[in-house]
Amino acid sequence: MTETHKRPTVRDVARAAGVSVATVSRALSRPDEVKKSTRDHILAVVRETGYTTNQMAVDFRTGRSRTLMVLVSDISNPFYAEFFKGIEVHARGRGYTLLIGDTSENADTELVYSGMLGSNKADGVLLNTSEMPQGMIAQTQEQDGTGKPVVACTTIREARVPTVRIDNDLGGAIAATHLLEQGHRNLLQVCGPLQHDAIHRRFRGFDQVLETAGLGRARTIRSDGNLSIDYGRRAANEIAQMPDRPTGVFVHNDEAAIGLLHEFSRLGISVPGEISVVGYDDLSFASTTTPGLTTVRHSRRKWGSMACDRLIDLIEGTNTAVDEQVIQPVLITRESTARPRSPD
Repeated sequence: MTETHKRPTVRDVARAAGVSVATVSRALSRPDEVKKSTRDHILAVVRETGYTTNQMAVDFRTGRSRTLMVLVSDISNPFYAEFFKGIEVHARGRGYTLLIGDTSENADTELVYSGMLGSNKADGVLLNTSEMPQGMIAQTQEQDGTGKPVVACTTIREARVPTVRIDNDLGGAIAATHLLEQGHRNLLQVCGPLQHDAIHRRFRGFDQVLETAGLGRARTIRSDGNLSIDYGRRAANEIAQMPDRPTGVFVHNDEAAIGLLHEFSRLGISVPGEISVVGYDDLSFASTTTPGLTTVRHSRRKWGSMACDRLIDLIEGTNTAVDEQVIQPVLITRESTARPRSPD
């Protein structure tokens, strides 16, 4: 006679662990709400019994996928690694998984992700894009129930949604203040497209400090595309050809700043001897350049974690306000900035 084994249930796990069914459910779906020792004990019993959740049944009961969509405009940018990590760790702690997408600011691609969201492949979306994707309707924009929970990670002017962003106005001001305090007056910004909110704010914050100090606006080298290492190299060559070179340069991200440093070195332009350079983001390799890159740091992991928390609260209805949370950046001083060289 063949022995049949009954599949263990959540009640079996609760009985073996000596806790309630509700506690087992919380430990598996919202582990951050359960004391660590209790959670570890329950997970050990789960492994011993071979219990697995019936996710399809959970989805049918709640109407939720317990999946969060995260959309960025360029997934290849190393900037996003810590941002994604902050989201993933926090989402997992609250019982959610991630679906990460790269829109490339392409309308057809955006429509694909909007369709996935509309067909309940995800419960809500975190946007780190400059605009609302094509076809996407935020829950706070439509009152008839057709919208989805959306949290933006930068200001999206046409969308009235909760926002968790970096204080880029302050970041630009920090860079300008540092260069002025070092004694620089001939300044230049290397920036990206000003229609992007984060770039516009950095640009504005930098120039406002100069204007307050009684100086004119800084000269500008502006990219219409991504601020890449290659673009930083091209900007360095443009600066090298200027008859009146700036003594201080603010580059709007570290990736382009590193390209600038490398090209200056190739051209024989001393940093910080002839030109001081300030970057933005404090990527992991900013401290490994020669010289080390002075930069404006903001915690991308904290940013991701806060944005994730805000989206889940919106999905679960515990905070439906259209609010804004702002993270303040700080200056990290390294060897790429110094006082300008005195004229001979």
